[in-house]
Amino acid sequence: MVKPNNQYRGHTIEKVGHGKRAVFQTTLNEKQWSAVTESEVKRAIDAWIDQGVEPDDL
Repeated sequence: MVKPNNQYRGHTIEKVGHGKRAVFQTTLNEKQWSAVTESEVKRAIDAWIDQGVEPDDL
């Protein structure tokens, strides 16, 4: 079963892969950004919107 893309504060969070190899991706400032957990991606989106801080690339 395919999990639908999540929207968080206007940004699409996409799950790529499955199981322990899953990665969550989004686009911030026209750059692809990814993290191992969805909460890390949400935290990066919050920092980008609220403080204008671009997260470090992983």
